[in-house]
Amino acid sequence: MKDITYTIEIQAPIETVFHCINDNEKQKIWMEGLQETKYPEGLDLDNPIGTKFIQKIKEGGRVIEYKGEVIAYDEPTLCAVQIGNNSFSVKAFYELSKTEEGTRLDYRAEMGTANLLTKVMGFLFSGMTKRILHKQMMNLKRLSEQEAYVNV
Repeated sequence: MKDITYTIEIQAPIETVFHCINDNEKQKIWMEGLQETKYPEGLDLDNPIGTKFIQKIKEGGRVIEYKGEVIAYDEPTLCAVQIGNNSFSVKAFYELSKTEEGTRLDYRAEMGTANLLTKVMGFLFSGMTKRILHKQMMNLKRLSEQEAYVNV
């Protein structure tokens, strides 16, 4: 599967959008299936790069555990994580910039697979992956714009 990109304009301040991307409880609202995020070694909010985490995500009827790490962080313009399991890994980059209307979010995911089977499965399900991403980005947009409206 090739890398995926997605760009969306959000009518909310950059700080609000970044908070919705970065906050564990807000993530549960826009990331479908996310059950919880844990930090086995703790979370240093002043220096989050290198922080390891575990996310539990409900997929179908099962809850799957993914291990991750914060690989880049520059509040409020960049948050990037690497997350995966034995089958695949993803490096997800959320890059934000201010616009006249609010915030532009450029999302990029670099996909990696562990073997030929997961590579084939990734190709076969690429359309579904793009639909899920679109739905999540629309959920993030709605949440960010609601948060901005509440905080006016």
